[in-house]
Amino acid sequence: MRKEFWLALAYSLTHLALVLACLVQWGTPDPWSRLDWFSGSYLALRVVGSLHSLASSRAVFRSKPVMREWWALNSDPQFVKWVVVLMLADLTVLLDYGHWRLAPVLEGPPLQALGLVLYVGVAICQMWTDAYLAGHLGEGQPEPLPMHQGPYRFVRHPRYLAAIMGKVAFALVFASLLGWVMVLAWGAFLLRKIEIEEAHLRTLFGQGYETYQQKTAKVLPGIY
Repeated sequence: MRKEFWLALAYSLTHLALVLACLVQWGTPDPWSRLDWFSGSYLALRVVGSLHSLASSRAVFRSKPVMREWWALNSDPQFVKWVVVLMLADLTVLLDYGHWRLAPVLEGPPLQALGLVLYVGVAICQMWTDAYLAGHLGEGQPEPLPMHQGPYRFVRHPRYLAAIMGKVAFALVFASLLGWVMVLAWGAFLLRKIEIEEAHLRTLFGQGYETYQQKTAKVLPGIY
């Protein structure tokens, strides 16, 4: 197994540790009070999704060209760097929930429960897409064809759809104005990434991908 797999696992564990550190009420009698039902359930789902993604992609990490496709580095070599930057910026949302509480009016069971339900759907979509994509890339294809089965039947970019909706869920669960700022930041970043990636895919697949574009929505079925 390639060292990149272990680096990805180490990064995931480090990020989880930072998330927990942002929520801890240091120097108080109840330091874990902000790891409540909503935040705890969200983080548990996120850990399950991350572990599933890493487990699904083990075969992908055995081949550098396939790994580059998995991380979409062939179309945008700077993609992972900016993902890391935005994920670190996400920590401000955890600090807001754990300490600052800039907009306490947003914190309430109805909105937080809505965010948690939304994130359940996001996690299912992410795991389905990762499993399908890992199988597709792991097996290889006898000839270049764009993916159009599994979650790719419904939208051309199910991973990015799940990522954007996941940030909406994140903002709701953690009841943060900063969370909505991050929704805008991630949305702008991922929509730009989609345009870059689609140009790459048109070059790679030619008319086959253009036909797929005409038949399948970009990120929202029947809308966009």
